[in-house]
Amino acid sequence: MSQYEVSTLKKGLQILDVLMLKGEMTLTDIMDYFQWNKTTTFRLLHTLENMGFIQKGIHGFNLTGKSSTPKQPHNPLVDWVSVPALYELSRKMGETMYIGILDGSDVVTTQIVDGTHAMRIHSTVGDRDPAHGSALGKAILAFMEPDLQQSFLRHLPYAKTTIHTFDDKQMFLYHLEAIKKRGYAIDDEETAIGVRCIAVPIYSNGRVIASAAISGPVSRLSKKMDKTISKELKACSKRITEQLENN
Repeated sequence: MSQYEVSTLKKGLQILDVLMLKGEMTLTDIMDYFQWNKTTTFRLLHTLENMGFIQKGIHGFNLTGKSSTPKQPHNPLVDWVSVPALYELSRKMGETMYIGILDGSDVVTTQIVDGTHAMRIHSTVGDRDPAHGSALGKAILAFMEPDLQQSFLRHLPYAKTTIHTFDDKQMFLYHLEAIKKRGYAIDDEETAIGVRCIAVPIYSNGRVIASAAISGPVSRLSKKMDKTISKELKACSKRITEQLENN
């Protein structure tokens, strides 16, 4: 354990994580899962219940609305170390580059490097889009561990933003499988008409923690460019991953 970690706080957060993944669990379930003693587990659950993060259900403890929406931790280091790689590719392609993470049913933009074209997509850090229509969101969802993926999928509304947005859960699951096979995600006018976006996952310690994307008008980011751009993006993601490992 790191010298900066607070063990009790860490255990409380671990309980929230496992309830988010598995749903309702009893005190005994949680004891067995973490191999903790009864006194420690009881005190942690009592504290979390008093703070309003969990509640007693019919068969055990579950999350309240205060903590039930899953979200990816935001690591600012990803935003900083990604800039050189994003900048280089943005200058090469002329298009705007992004970093995003999942927050509930949305993907949130955490870093932007503007393109060089006079006509380009204008976005700001903090912008949110439905994850099921965004290449940034889909690039994360497709490569998540199954349990964590399911916790996010349960919160997706599958509502249409444009006529191209997926609104069928089963079809979206097939779509995620296709993304996983080819290694990149596409927003083909699913978030905004006339705009296409291609995204790839970013990893740390073998787990997807964010995504990187390039976005621009359909006239410039046509389908025939998908393979070329995705190859460039994968190299960009690899470079960011290596930077994270060296920091």
